[in-house]
Order: sequence, then C-alpha cells, then structure tokens
Amino acid sequence: MAPFICLLALLAGCGDSNDEEEAEDTVRAFVTAVNERDADTYCDDLITEEFREQSTFAEGDEARNSCKRQLTAIKGLRLELVRIGPTRVDGDKATVTAILDRSGTEIRQRIRLEKDGGDWKIAGGAG
Repeated sequence: MAPFICLLALLAGCGDSNDEEEAEDTVRAFVTAVNERDADTYCDDLITEEFREQSTFAEGDEARNSCKRQLTAIKGLRLELVRIGPTRVDGDKATVTAILDRSGTEIRQRIRLEKDGGDWKIAGGAG
C-alpha cells in the first residue's frame, strides 16, 4: 500500500518540492565549497562535466585539474547566502535564484542546475 501512496504523491506534484529542496541544497553546498576553497567538492560533486569544461576551456581530467587549481587560487572572495528566491524545476532542469552577498554587495544570481546521476549539479548561470 505504501508504494501506491508514494506514487500518488509523485503524480500529484509532491515530488517537485523534494527536487526544489535538493536543488537549493546544491546552491548552499556551492557557497560553502567556494568559501572553504573545497575544490574536490566543487569540481567533482557540484558542477556538471559540461560546465566544468566550458569554464576551464579544457576537457576530461585536465578540466577537473584546472577547475581545482582555479578555485584554490581565488583569494579574498567570501560569499554569504542571504536568501534563496524562487526555484523552478522542469523535469531534470532547475533554476534557483539566490541572493548572495559578495564583499558587502548583494547580487541576485540565477543558477541553472541539471540532474546528473540522480543529483542536482550546477550547469551555469542564467540570463
């Protein structure tokens, strides 16, 4: 009986709230990884392979290594997640709007995410 109730909940749209929460959690983890310069988490777990390759202009392992070098080389950047605004999920894609404080300046950042192996990963910024 329980699996049937879970299926009904998913069909009713209740599954989206979990996706929204998970996508938002990825954004929170992104802020933490940047602040801690946790290159392994950021480059291996939080961004898509395509985004990693686009942002480093490299491919495969070189993109991963370049991503890690770039993140650990950043000095003085500290982000604070002020709040998360609207989050939209459409299948395996999501957009999270985050208000971030960067060096005393609040910025509104729309972040695109994609499902990758069951996890939400950052796929880039949104215009």
